[in-house]
Order: sequence, then structure tokens, then C-alpha cells
Amino acid sequence: TLCNRVAYPNFSSWLEEATRVGCVIQAVPEDILAQTSVHLQIDPDGSVNVLGTSEAISNQPFVRAASFLPHTRGDWQVLNEVGARVGRALAGSGAIGFASVDVVFFQNPNFDPSYVEPSREDTPMVIGGETPVDPRHLMFDYLRSPSPSIGSEAGEGTFRPTSSQLRSLPESRLADYELALQLKELEHNSDRARSPNEAVLHPDGPSPSSPYGCWIVDIDVRLTDEAANLFPLMFTGQLRLDAATGEMKQIGGGDTAGETDDDSRTRWACVSRVSMASGLDKVSHQGLFQSIKMRGISFDLSHNIGSIFTCLDIVHSLSSILAIDQSPEAAAKRLSNSCGAVLDTCAQRAREATAKSKVTAPRDLKMAESDMLSVVEVQAALRSIFRR
Repeated sequence: TLCNRVAYPNFSSWLEEATRVGCVIQAVPEDILAQTSVHLQIDPDGSVNVLGTSEAISNQPFVRAASFLPHTRGDWQVLNEVGARVGRALAGSGAIGFASVDVVFFQNPNFDPSYVEPSREDTPMVIGGETPVDPRHLMFDYLRSPSPSIGSEAGEGTFRPTSSQLRSLPESRLADYELALQLKELEHNSDRARSPNEAVLHPDGPSPSSPYGCWIVDIDVRLTDEAANLFPLMFTGQLRLDAATGEMKQIGGGDTAGETDDDSRTRWACVSRVSMASGLDKVSHQGLFQSIKMRGISFDLSHNIGSIFTCLDIVHSLSSILAIDQSPEAAAKRLSNSCGAVLDTCAQRAREATAKSKVTAPRDLKMAESDMLSVVEVQAALRSIFRR
């Protein structure tokens, strides 16, 4: 919904207040691919540390019901670069602490396939090319070109000959060499300009060579809910952020559980936002834990897979669940099953309760006006993941 009915009973009341104090209008691109966030921490010395990323799961437009940790769609290198740039800008402004940057990936309307170099076919193998040959038996082994070689060494800049080698060249050959060296540097610089990060993060919009673009739509200089969930995720799952891929890898639990493969040590999480389950206030903590455990909801410490409560407020019927698994789809399915177990427990207690202990009509009206996210809406948002 556009306005919160607790503060404004209808849209007219909200519009009247907006015209009086003003409002912020956020642009929204078309063909959105993913709504991601990069979370960072700014130290007092100005250093910026990227803690991780997340991706929103929405049941309604701009209503976040759950999140993937880390993100499943979008480019990690782009998000890492966004976090570093924004973090340096915030540190320069004197900000210290946590911050989150919301980044929206969308289809680039100016994408031109002609800018993308066509992939070449593999060079056919020469018959006998795999036969080992002694270099001493090669026909032209001792022939050498009088000109110095022009090229780039691995991990180093462009090769430059010594001054004595340049003085030994004729003037005409020296001019040709300088021209070839300039062309080589221009080609190297153009390749760097066409990097994916620069193509997507161009200040004038995404480059036609990139099939997608991104917008920074919001910056929260605070500890957001998604950023706060990174800490129980890494502690419970014994995980750390892989700076090369942006994925969460097990620190030591994978080796003890017999998971030595790099993919098997990767963990994904799906966490719901704090949502309301009608009738949860009628269930005790012991009864809730016993009921969901009988439905197979638990956490396996040997493989670091399962579900845990990150928030449980029975008095106000609020809960939030974090599910960890080896793939995003499995984590979303595990979270959906956990939410279903909570709803089944509430329904079972409601059937066992007497008519006097059931929720009254005024309480139903209050819950309807609160605009609070419900567990049913979280399940609806998770079902959209399985359909995409």
C-alpha cells in the first residue's frame, strides 16, 4: 500500500500531509531484474568493509516479504564496486558504522548486440600437436628477430626494452616501434574501459555494450534488518564471505562433515521479515518448539543446514525465520515449510481453544488496519520464487 493506515487512514490524509511537509519520489526503471542491496561497514579510520549482499523477495511491488542472503541475480563485481565507492564517499563525509545501498538491476533499453564481440570458434587441433617435441630439435630454434618483441607479460605492464636496445635500432625502425607501442597501449586502455563494471556503472547510463544496467535507488546509513541478519547467518552456519565470488562459504564445518567440494561448502539463506501469525499469542514457547520439531523443522549442526528463529515475539504474534541450505531454491523451500509449520501450529491451537479464547472482532479489525506483514504473505512471495 502507498500509505500506512496506522498513521493515515486513507490516501487523502496522506496526500494532505505530503503537500504540507513534502515527500520524496523515487524513480523506478522498467524491466526490473533484481532488487539487491550491498551492506558495508565504515571503520573510524575510514576503511570500508563489504559485509555481504541481499536480494529482496516481494509479494507486492516494493513490499519486501523476505530476502536472499547473498543475492542470486545481479553482478557481484558491480555490487562490490558500488559498496566501495559509496563507502568511500560516506567515509569522506564523516560517516562511521553500518550502511546499506539498494541497487536495482534492469534490462538495458539501449543495449546494442553489435557492440558485443562475437565468440570465435575454437581453433582446430593440428594433427600431432600433442606430440611432445624436444625444443633442441626444432628447425627454427636458433633464429631470432632483430626487432624487440612488443607485448605484455603476464601480470605486468607492457614490455619496454632497455635504452641500450633502443639506441641500437635505426631511426626508421625506432619510429615504427614507438608507433606500435602507442597503439598497443591504446588497445589496452580501451579494453579496460569496456570492463563490465564501467559499462554498467557509467554516470550517463549503462553502455550499449551491456545487456543490463543498475540504479542506486536508496542509501540507508544505519544497520538495516537484512544487514543484521548477516551476523546470525555467519555465526550459526560457520560461514564467511568469499571476496572473489560474493558467496558464503563454510569456514571449517564443511571439512568435518565430509564436504570438501567447493560447491558443497557454499551456503545460501532465505530470511523472512518480521511478520504476524494470527493466533501465535495463544501458543507457548515450549508448545511451539515441540510442534514445529515434530513437523521436521530443526537445524543440523553437522551440515549447518536448517531453520532458526531470528525473532520470536509470541505476545504480539510476531516471528522471523532464517533458513540455510545449499542452494537458493532449497533455502526458499525450507523457509516456506517453516512458515507453514508455524501456521499449522497456530491453527491447531485455535481448534483446541474454546470459543471464548478465540480472537474477537475488534482485534481482527485492529490487525487489518495495522498493515503488518503476515506469514501468509511471506509464503505467497516465496511461491513466486518457484515460478520464475
